[in-house]
Amino acid sequence: MKANVRRKQSTRPKGPRGGTTTVTKSGMVKKNLWIPRDEAEALREKAYNERRSEADIIREGLRAVLEGGVAAPAAEAGS
Repeated sequence: MKANVRRKQSTRPKGPRGGTTTVTKSGMVKKNLWIPRDEAEALREKAYNERRSEADIIREGLRAVLEGGVAAPAAEAGS
């Protein structure tokens, strides 16, 4: 007979739908982003020209909007 084994409870953070969320040791959380093809190409080109990662450019823009330095565009009709 198997002995009852207590399992360690997860200390991982919960996502908005109740599932666990993976967070790296540095505190980074993975997000997926869908953008129009023309914006994706412009992002790729800017990253290449500036020798930076696309993620770095996206984080920079996100920080600017969150800190109030840049006005967020109005939501598109039908979104």
